[in-house]
Amino acid sequence: MRWAIGFILGTLLLSSSAQPNQLECCADHPELVYLLSPKGPVRFTYHVRYETFYSTALGKEKDFFFIFPEMKGNPGRTFPLLVLLHGYNFYRNGWKFRVCDPARNNEFTCRRGEEQYHWLVLEDIALIHRAMADPLNTTYGELEASLAERFEELRAHGGLLQDDYGPAEIAHSIVRENLNPNGSPTDSFTPINPMVLLLPDGDNSFYTDENEGRPLFPRTDSRERCDHYHAGECLKYCLIPLQYMKPGALGQYETYLLELIRFLRGSSPYKENLMQTVPVGIGGMSMGGFGAMNLGLKHRSLFGSISSQSGLLDIELLTDRLTLKIIMPEFIEVFGRLEPLSPFYRSSLDAEYLRENNPVRRIQGLGISSLPPWMYFDYGANEGFEKITMGNQNLERLLHTPGHAIPSQAYNGKGNHNYQFWRSRTANVLLHHSRSFESYLGACRTR
Repeated sequence: MRWAIGFILGTLLLSSSAQPNQLECCADHPELVYLLSPKGPVRFTYHVRYETFYSTALGKEKDFFFIFPEMKGNPGRTFPLLVLLHGYNFYRNGWKFRVCDPARNNEFTCRRGEEQYHWLVLEDIALIHRAMADPLNTTYGELEASLAERFEELRAHGGLLQDDYGPAEIAHSIVRENLNPNGSPTDSFTPINPMVLLLPDGDNSFYTDENEGRPLFPRTDSRERCDHYHAGECLKYCLIPLQYMKPGALGQYETYLLELIRFLRGSSPYKENLMQTVPVGIGGMSMGGFGAMNLGLKHRSLFGSISSQSGLLDIELLTDRLTLKIIMPEFIEVFGRLEPLSPFYRSSLDAEYLRENNPVRRIQGLGISSLPPWMYFDYGANEGFEKITMGNQNLERLLHTPGHAIPSQAYNGKGNHNYQFWRSRTANVLLHHSRSFESYLGACRTR
């Protein structure tokens, strides 16, 4: 494997004043600049690392982000690992725009915060994690004030979208509406366990090995970083004008993700900072919620905690090939066979493969009949995607645990399928994984 590192590792990991981290992709994105190499003085730092990894499973260079907790004063400390999976990128397949022009890659991948950038620049995971792990925040009021200050600095550096909520509103939504909805600002808050966050690039793969075993579909000769769009590699997938799919979106993605985690914990320069005896946490939103549930349940010895936000949790509900071919053609290829230039009815879905990778079926097969402490899921009351709502409702019935639909609240994107809703619940997700990590850490301490 080829490991590319764009910085001096030891200085970056063990110093609170990191040298600039070279970001080759989306280098002009204001929030990424603020997080990786801020221009001008800043009060807060976040130890965000941009890396690339050559996957032998895909035969493709993939980039990802690492987010480290505060390392100052603890140079030899190790941390649990939490993997956060992004959702589906509708801009990849030309659903709204024609995106086969390399010059527009920055607009669609970076400006819209798609794929591995989503958790970082839309859910603002680095800011929320650091505030929640700060030992100085011992009440919910202090946590809310800390979040507001961090988002205010982010806004001052151009990192908040113009149509987003204000810093105080974001903090209010995270703490008072979701994390401590019935409490008081003076209530005690216990900071979460610091953890290392891994944000990998899963393309539009559903984090699943393509059912026919293809290493990469459509095949691409590009080995460039930054996952640029190339006009000659765009696949016309339907008999609808101007509808294209970005290549490199499919392949052996479950194998790739496990390969990446195994490398990071086993032989990468980061292994000394990662706990080896504590299982990995895995979470995601939308397509990533499906991936987290599917992989987490399938590989229970590796993943000790699972979270899903707005996840596709019952994929056997997705049977309309016409709609799928127009909106999510990759789903057909991963779980069946896509015939790109033919009418939709010539494409097919593999019913057995759908059953094998359906989270609801996996839970039934494991004999789980109530919500286990290591599992978390929620969804918006106004998702706008019927199959997502129905799948989560099916899981509620299966686990006898109603009430996971989050209504429209102040500053939560009206409980819709959007980043503002997912961000409003990010603290709940981090708290869930922290508690799961603590259960393992506590067991280790008593041995």
